[in-house]
Amino acid sequence: MSKTVTPFIASLVQFNTTLPFAEVIARLDVEVNKVASGGAKIRLVKNQQELESLVEETVGTDFLYFTEFSHHKLLKLADGIDRPGIVVYTIGNPLFGQPIMRCNPLAAFNIPPRLLVIDKPDGTGTTVSYHLPSSVMGVLVGENEPLLQVELKALDEKIEKLARKITSV
Repeated sequence: MSKTVTPFIASLVQFNTTLPFAEVIARLDVEVNKVASGGAKIRLVKNQQELESLVEETVGTDFLYFTEFSHHKLLKLADGIDRPGIVVYTIGNPLFGQPIMRCNPLAAFNIPPRLLVIDKPDGTGTTVSYHLPSSVMGVLVGENEPLLQVELKALDEKIEKLARKITSV
């Protein structure tokens, strides 16, 4: 047995907006096609063609909705206090993830990506945060690094486009 600890620096991207939390969430739900998303159905696909069909049928603007965790509700269970919204969305697109994981299997640790949506406690708006994919999915890459960097740059741009769209006033 051996143990390896590899420090790395991740980049946290944050978009602040004056839009209310509910509006940002509503926009995000539309962009990832939450209502009809096939995120849960992915477990049922048997081949690449079925996967591509599922993604094509249900993808929102580049991404599918997989799940969400409403942490503010979890906190309320502990002490009964209503808190501003804190929700983590797991979103993604398996067709983006496949080439990245081919280049770097460790990237699977952060695939699918997540967005954190926080209602500002002072009521002045919302913050949308995420880890920059290239900073967390590009760790410990060998000979496939040039290809991986192209894929990660594209994913960085797609997530930024989504964050800008749901936070723009």
